[in-house]
Amino acid sequence: MPRTRVEYATDQITIYRSCPYACRYCWASLPLFKYRIGRGKYDCVEEAFKYGRLKKPRTIVISFTSDPYPPQESRNRVMYCVLNYLCRARQHKIMILTKNPALAIRDILDVQMNLKHPNFWLGTTVISLEATGWEPKAPPPTERLNALEFAHTSKGIVKTWISIEPIIPGTTDPFEIIRKTYRYTDWYVLGAFNYAYRFGFEKSDLKRYYELYIPEAIKLLESLGKPYLIKKELKRLLGES
Repeated sequence: MPRTRVEYATDQITIYRSCPYACRYCWASLPLFKYRIGRGKYDCVEEAFKYGRLKKPRTIVISFTSDPYPPQESRNRVMYCVLNYLCRARQHKIMILTKNPALAIRDILDVQMNLKHPNFWLGTTVISLEATGWEPKAPPPTERLNALEFAHTSKGIVKTWISIEPIIPGTTDPFEIIRKTYRYTDWYVLGAFNYAYRFGFEKSDLKRYYELYIPEAIKLLESLGKPYLIKKELKRLLGES
């Protein structure tokens, strides 16, 4: 069962070995990581089944390496099988992270209506409220957020979260994203722009931008009583312990 070093999860399951959304900032597009992901051989459905045998609770994210809901998932329904097994293991926390939450809702409504897992989360990545060239083939942000709002208003079905990552200077305004989405978002993750040097950004560029925009976003989250997590790379740039 693959473990992860991301702060808010213990495990992850990769469904697909490539991603059609072609996000320019994605670390998984770097040749070394792309090669390693492509070579992975475990069966994701079998992995999901194994979690039912574990008594100790885990936090399982699907997934960090490639999107679990590419267009072909509407035919393949691999995620549906994975979720069916995971939702039977009620001791674990299940977190979906996708740029296609509209497709995920079909599975969630089906699985959750039957199994009613108590700790099930649907999340999406948002770097801007408008479509940008950073995510050329991904569903637009408005579509993602509309799906998240629908999921949130379906009471008792799923909790919702947004990953504001990477925060890109000149593109990402975390304060505005939070202001527009807090009514239907239960939790936020804020993360730095890793590998920004590939696009001509210096560390000093990131630091200046983050010192200007992040404190106000945090203040807003706290005033709204919204739980959040600042990832360690972003904390480091902000000079926090």
